Amino acid sequence: MKWTSLIALIGALFFWRPAGGYAIMLQFVVCLSAILVAVQAARLRKQLWASAFAVLALLFNPVVAVPVPRSVFLGISVICFTMFLASVRFLKTAPRLSVQSITYQGPRSQSL
Repeated sequence: MKWTSLIALIGALFFWRPAGGYAIMLQFVVCLSAILVAVQAARLRKQLWASAFAVLALLFNPVVAVPVPRSVFLGISVICFTMFLASVRFLKTAPRLSVQSITYQGPRSQSL
């Protein structure tokens, strides 16, 4: 979802028109991604990241749209793009270990 938001924001930065029909779709994608990243950050106990992405989710909320001028929208989009790019780098969860079969005789996995 982070990469989808990054691509959607790049499209919005370069091809944004106020009468474009993709504004609602952009709001849905960015809002949903921001909620998912906020949940991920909360699970990692990174409260600053979680609150920052919660604010982004509120700002790009498609139900109650916040009208902003084009120059302000471009600035917000650049900040949002930077935050999602930083989240790809800094918010990584450890992969879960798979449960091996009892009959598997290969190397043992770590205990959960």
